[in-house]
Amino acid sequence: MQATNTASGTVETLIVGGSLGGLTTALALAAQGRSSTVLERTTGRTQRGVAILVAGARLHRAIGDGAWRTVREVLGGASTSQGVLPHAWWDVHQALRKAVEAEPLITLVEGEHVAEVGQDGTAAWARTRDGRTWTADALVGADGYRSVVRLHVDAARPHAAYAGYVVWLGQSELPPEYRGRAGGPDFFPDGGGMLAVYPLVDGDAEVTRFGWGWFDPARNALFRRIYGAMADLAERTWDEPWRSAVVQAFRDREVIATPIAEYLPDRVVSGRIALLGDAAHAQTPMTGAGFEEAVTDAAALADAFTGTTSPEEALRRYEYLRLADMRRRVSAGRSFSTSFTRA
Repeated sequence: MQATNTASGTVETLIVGGSLGGLTTALALAAQGRSSTVLERTTGRTQRGVAILVAGARLHRAIGDGAWRTVREVLGGASTSQGVLPHAWWDVHQALRKAVEAEPLITLVEGEHVAEVGQDGTAAWARTRDGRTWTADALVGADGYRSVVRLHVDAARPHAAYAGYVVWLGQSELPPEYRGRAGGPDFFPDGGGMLAVYPLVDGDAEVTRFGWGWFDPARNALFRRIYGAMADLAERTWDEPWRSAVVQAFRDREVIATPIAEYLPDRVVSGRIALLGDAAHAQTPMTGAGFEEAVTDAAALADAFTGTTSPEEALRRYEYLRLADMRRRVSAGRSFSTSFTRA
């Protein structure tokens, strides 16, 4: 059933956010026979990250056999079996997107910028900036660390906190002479900052690219300027081939500047509305567990609906299963952020 802008078009689950967590949640719900509509604000995908570690067994369990076969076809069976090296963010998104497009229980709607959510005794709803209202039995906020849905779930604490540093993210080709000996991840401390380098696995389990993140606590104003870091980068003493590749990425403007935010949840459910992924528990990328945690959230949410027809009961069960672990993960990441920004 497809959601419309009237209450009569109510679907089972409305998901706000069509990035990795939202797509995984829709697939996990479909594996349990539950329909969903995913509202994504962008049209045509933009890069949101660099490296994603895919725990194949966990993702397979969450999204079911059919969707997992599609994901493996896109990412490559060898790459999803190795379980150690991360994949490129875009590759993982494309794999999940293809699986969603093949699933009749999922409707993906792009260009829907949700401005407000709410609920009453019979349904939850999302209202977009252009005035459309989408309704569902339950609503899931998978809309990232700047979540709109979080304001409804916990109005007293609606915002993630700035962790005190910026991460500059990029992806580069690995020179041929390094391809047979690329390890990682590797970390290079430098003047209070740090460069993290990690190989990216291709579909045949080969490594021809690497992702990198420059953790920068000293120049927080830099991300407000247009890639003003090139002069500083030229003086860095990072090992090759990393230094040259990072400098070239800045020169080519192929870099994402991301201020790191953290959110330690007190609650992730309010009635028919729930949070998951970064909307529920934003954490430093140094934990290396962002996507895996979102997959765990999606699986727990889908499982919670088994055996009940009450959305409120299912979401209470989901919060009971996940909240304590969410808090542990974020707290562990906060320890790194505190020590890093004080160094």
